[in-house]
Amino acid sequence: MFDFVYFYHTAQSLLPGLPISFLIASFSFFIGGLLGLIFALIRVYKFPFLNQIVILYVSFFRGTPLLVQLFMFFYGIPIFLKSLNFNFNFVLIDAIYYALVVFSLYASAYLTEIFRSALLAVDKGQIEAAYSVGMNNFQTLRRIILPQAFMITLPNLLNFFILQIKNTALASIITVPDLMGLADIEAGRSSKFLEVYLMAAIMYWILCMILEFIFSKIEKYFEKFRKSYH
Repeated sequence: MFDFVYFYHTAQSLLPGLPISFLIASFSFFIGGLLGLIFALIRVYKFPFLNQIVILYVSFFRGTPLLVQLFMFFYGIPIFLKSLNFNFNFVLIDAIYYALVVFSLYASAYLTEIFRSALLAVDKGQIEAAYSVGMNNFQTLRRIILPQAFMITLPNLLNFFILQIKNTALASIITVPDLMGLADIEAGRSSKFLEVYLMAAIMYWILCMILEFIFSKIEKYFEKFRKSYH
């Protein structure tokens, strides 16, 4: 029988994991966005040597499962470094730091392609016009290209953030006490898997609906600036 009373009280046990899930998604989105923008510029302007490194980097993190990346960093790298006689107790590093690093690298690979496509979508005529009035490369990038690229890619950026919120559920596999991590602990303690995981799913769902509502308002706000470029 489905335990409705337990199902209701499960929310109190899982709620402390929500800020951790949001932290991982927000941190990785911000750091990944900074790296992604830099990497996208390297790709667009085809900096020698660096361009090839970025292509390989993006290919690896986009072409391998996030779960495998978490295992590789959390279990594999400490073992590899110990084999090189690197004397450090990796147990002292909290699992959340591994999650923050891996999710940031993962996000940067996807955001690189999102930013790159947006940069390439900027009207070439406007770029040529900027050069014709005496703007240099940096001024053209700052005043013409980046503002329009931001408007173009905003929906994709917001959608990726929601996707990253859902991806954080994988952090529980390396013992991070996020929403899914606390759900695993609670389900293992009570053996009431349906009630616990259904509540976790509803909490993810509600969080994503709230974010979608907020993001829709943000898109409408920036829509007036988008029209000013046309």
